[in-house]
Amino acid sequence: MNPTPHCSLVFPPHPAWVRAAREVVRTVLVAARRTDLADSAVALTSETVTNAVNACTRNRCCSPVTLVAEWSAPGRLRVFVYDAAAGVPERREAVGVEAEAGRGLMLVERGAEAWGVCTHGPGQGKATWFVVGDRPAGRANPRKSPVGCTDCDTLEGARRRAVAEGDHERIVDATVAVRSHFRNEHILPRLTW
Repeated sequence: MNPTPHCSLVFPPHPAWVRAAREVVRTVLVAARRTDLADSAVALTSETVTNAVNACTRNRCCSPVTLVAEWSAPGRLRVFVYDAAAGVPERREAVGVEAEAGRGLMLVERGAEAWGVCTHGPGQGKATWFVVGDRPAGRANPRKSPVGCTDCDTLEGARRRAVAEGDHERIVDATVAVRSHFRNEHILPRLTW
């Protein structure tokens, strides 16, 4: 049986909703009879939703957070967490033993088959996403995240310059270039394994 239940949840950026987000992901996995993925998917959901809520709090952003859990392929659950706060989460290399925060993206990187942060939407927000599940035998992990991709930075810089100059034709061309690069370099390679 191919797991098919998908789910989305839109909620205010408040810490009380982190538990609800975890339970939504757990329920999707139970409905698909993939409880073997529950521990890691629930933990990663907790980290990404907490990051989104914290970003909204820091930026005084009241726009809702959106979580989408979908099956990208049989046995592979992809979870997106979108928030409208400015900025991109940063993965910290070294966090002190007594630090109470700063390990979220490190845990996501270690626990997910693939993950990333997408900032190429219509506003200043971003979507942090991850994939858990079965990886076909013999396939190596692709590049996990576009964060730090110099091509992404160059293309997004060109798009921002076009917007600043108000050149509609260049804005459209630059937006298409950003999205094409992101799809071809960061999304499609993951979907084929």
